[in-house]
Amino acid sequence: MKETKVAIITGDIVDSTEINFDNRENTFAQFNIGLEIIKKKFKIDYEWYRGDAFQLKTVQPATSLRIALMIKFWIKSFEIEIKKAHDIRLSLGIGTIEINKKQLSLSDGEAFRISGRNLDSLKSSRQSLIIDANDSYSNALKAESILLNAIINNITPIQSKVLFYKLKGYKEEDIAKKLGLAQSTVNQHSNSGNWNVFAKYIAYFENLYTNA
Repeated sequence: MKETKVAIITGDIVDSTEINFDNRENTFAQFNIGLEIIKKKFKIDYEWYRGDAFQLKTVQPATSLRIALMIKFWIKSFEIEIKKAHDIRLSLGIGTIEINKKQLSLSDGEAFRISGRNLDSLKSSRQSLIIDANDSYSNALKAESILLNAIINNITPIQSKVLFYKLKGYKEEDIAKKLGLAQSTVNQHSNSGNWNVFAKYIAYFENLYTNA
């Protein structure tokens, strides 16, 4: 019998303890808005733990990279709303689940262990995103994560906002209305933010895990 795979995303906001109280409240409020936007589009469960860290589960691994990138871009766009740059470490792990509880902190399995272990490794590296799985794609995914990090690190807050909504499925004309920008400006931010690179990699990833 084929075991069902899930994807677990574990993350924490970089240097969250150094954020003053008011900014901290604003940061987490904004973050929760983003998670709820994502939850309306994708089948996810998430919960906070340890104050500044969270775990998210989706039973549709093919959507997990898109979700992780949406979280990443949402956080990177914070500078627009709260006038302070933020980043987040994210560890995406794909594997089976052995103990499946409604409360994620009481669940366990390959996906949880991969995600949690790799998040710990990010804290001592220059990466802030890692993708891994308990399958033959593991090494390739980890190498590709390094390339994704290099691209993401150079993306501006406004590019992040545009890419977030493109990942959500918005057309450029809809994004222009949403953000109060000219459509040509949205297109420029999309191109300079390397949207085509992300779109092609997401399509590749979704193909790998659509029938996982």
